[in-house]
Amino acid sequence: MPIYECNENQFIENLRKVIDTNFKIIVKRSIKLHADTKHNISRIPDSEFNKYIHILRRSNQRANVYSIKPFYDEFHKRFYTEDYKVHSARYSRLITLSIPYFKVEYSFDIWGETYSYTFDVLLNPEIKLETKKIKPITLKGKNKSKSVLLHVLSFNPPPSETLQIELPQSVLIFDINHKIKS
Repeated sequence: MPIYECNENQFIENLRKVIDTNFKIIVKRSIKLHADTKHNISRIPDSEFNKYIHILRRSNQRANVYSIKPFYDEFHKRFYTEDYKVHSARYSRLITLSIPYFKVEYSFDIWGETYSYTFDVLLNPEIKLETKKIKPITLKGKNKSKSVLLHVLSFNPPPSETLQIELPQSVLIFDINHKIKS
């Protein structure tokens, strides 16, 4: 069964051709949550990186990224200290703060062939001050919880309009939602 990867225009054009032949079409939309290194903090453009400038710094795109202040990443459940190397440009798989994203795929099958269109939508970062309990590790083994006011990085879902493409009205969309953290 061949699978044809299309851009948005090709996908909609192929869909319109099938609709013109009076076939009933069901388009499957799959939305999966990912948190891999595909969208790491070093590779995003400056306009997107500006959302993180309260806690992170970098010299330019695709360079090492360091924390300015201690912060807690709520999504990945990690704590970063001040001047910690959050992303290494040289060893991108080892040290990285990845940006979670939704992978959205639209596809339809006809006569044993699959036509699909895939795109990514980044989650929106939110940086706020919160009180968190942190257990400092000492040499003597005393682990007493301590409440500390620190910056917290969390990610909010994008608006639902960014997860959609405009399709003809005669098309029925079948949603397949997967909430998988990889």
